[in-house]
Amino acid sequence: EVAQYIKPLEEGISMGLISEAGCPGVADPGAPIVAMCHNLGIQVIPFVGPSSILLALMASGMNGQNFAFVGYLPVKDPERKKEIQRLELLSQKSGQTQIFIETPYRNHQLLKDLIANCREHTKLCIAVDITLPSEQILTQPIKNWKHAKIEMNKKPAVFLLQG
Repeated sequence: EVAQYIKPLEEGISMGLISEAGCPGVADPGAPIVAMCHNLGIQVIPFVGPSSILLALMASGMNGQNFAFVGYLPVKDPERKKEIQRLELLSQKSGQTQIFIETPYRNHQLLKDLIANCREHTKLCIAVDITLPSEQILTQPIKNWKHAKIEMNKKPAVFLLQG
């Protein structure tokens, strides 16, 4: 299927790849298209624009010198629980901010899982609807998230964890 997308490029027609909430090629299905372009010697030119991942990091107050974007966490336990605990421990040991995303309809479940599996002093930032009028970005310890109010149901969100 990917090959059909680049046929116009092979014919000399310029094209652009746009992502609706993040950045093309970063947690985005556009990466295989870009890879195929490189394999065929087609020039790829990135354009500067907002990336919800970097904007969330910028607004989080967390370590921007050492961070990792890990994409989506496993959906089901026990894999999800193990991954949350692994990322928290990695962050505690290295000071590295861990950044991840979730399908919007599972945001609340991810928050419940983070509260259940992280230490109370670990910081969590949730950035919702970045660049929209409804934008909310809140960073606080896990213990405070138990009573926090943030509207993220079916909205794009970025999660950042700092142990």
